[in-house]
Amino acid sequence: MQEKCSDWVTRPNDGALLAANVNLESGLATDFLNLFNEYIMLAELVADGSMDHDVLSDWLPIDYETHFARSGFEGADIVLACFRSLPCCVRHKFDDEVNILITLILTHQDAPSPPIHLMDDIKHHRDMVAAIISEPVSTAMDNSDDTQAAIDALFD
Repeated sequence: MQEKCSDWVTRPNDGALLAANVNLESGLATDFLNLFNEYIMLAELVADGSMDHDVLSDWLPIDYETHFARSGFEGADIVLACFRSLPCCVRHKFDDEVNILITLILTHQDAPSPPIHLMDDIKHHRDMVAAIISEPVSTAMDNSDDTQAAIDALFD
């Protein structure tokens, strides 16, 4: 059954969302970024020789819902309810960016001597995920055609 892409469905009240660190505009929780920040921190320690490369193999990819379902985070039920109430187009945009980030991390994780630019790409996409979490939905949902048109206009 295909999921309907609609406006906000019923979501928890704003006080509950704020207590669970959910951005009121995006409906997403910043705590999810800890998963990626942890990998970046470990990768930087490996790069400077402070840790062995094999420590990176302990990092496992996980999606937003699974992360909060397993987290033991006190507000996980609120975070999950809010996520599930988001329009599917918002969830898909978010999940797509998270999947790009996870793919980059897995590539980095598997490379015995990963190129330096790969870590830059990981940080960039972590920042993209952070922007989606922290920006209002209308900003995070910018149409890429409009963005490309604006860039093209600069060169006209």
